[in-house]
Amino acid sequence: MLHYNFYKSDHPSNQLLILLHGFISDSQTYMNHIEAFLTQCNILTIDLPGHGKDDSPIDQTWDFPYITEQINRVLSQFEKYKFSLLGYSMGGRVALYYTIYGQYEIKQLILESTSPGIADETLRKERQAIDQARGRVLEIAGIEVFVNDWEKLPLFQTQYLLDDNKKQAMRRMRLSQDPNKLAKALRDYGTGHMPNLWGDIKRIKSDCLILAGELDEKFVNTAKKMAQEIKNYQIHILKNVGHTIHVEDEAEFDTIVLGFLKEEQND
Repeated sequence: MLHYNFYKSDHPSNQLLILLHGFISDSQTYMNHIEAFLTQCNILTIDLPGHGKDDSPIDQTWDFPYITEQINRVLSQFEKYKFSLLGYSMGGRVALYYTIYGQYEIKQLILESTSPGIADETLRKERQAIDQARGRVLEIAGIEVFVNDWEKLPLFQTQYLLDDNKKQAMRRMRLSQDPNKLAKALRDYGTGHMPNLWGDIKRIKSDCLILAGELDEKFVNTAKKMAQEIKNYQIHILKNVGHTIHVEDEAEFDTIVLGFLKEEQND
């Protein structure tokens, strides 16, 4: 079963907000947000396969059905709660898949800087090749070389503007990951191996909050396209931030998420 941490709110609440991190990260991603979220609901953080304290068997294929079943097993221990699910980037792709195919109903879905997969088969094959190549770098060159390259990707250029403490905290979390497990995660459920869900997201019945940073043009476009397919949605394009909204503007991120979560309490 996936490693998780449960945080109980001091305030009476039957809401459970499940937090799913991005690639080369883990549950520590959300440590600066948990105190704020606990004012409104209970919190569950999960380490996805190959990340953090996860110990998923190496001889298993960590594909989306496997991850969904593992999340089912975790959530089976919290059935008395109403589930809300927040996923960032890779975690958002898992969240989308789980909302459609998982055992438990997701009342509210929050998607930060993510997509329903690659619709074009040729582009998906190209991305699989990229994931394979990145996996080889992890295995051959090691975690530090990979992180150095990862931090230079255009996707994360807005992180250069963060204060040094935030940048160092993110770098420590990245460097703490196991390179061989990360390589397997890329090959098993990287972007290129995600099923194309563009035709499925219209089936989502959950209330959905779609977030993107205005400086992250690719994911702004994806967010707007998703909004055309998902029935019960809100969309926020946050000013002056890029891909990692929850790091680049913590206060605004918390305000928007808490406002959205409060709507469920008022129903």
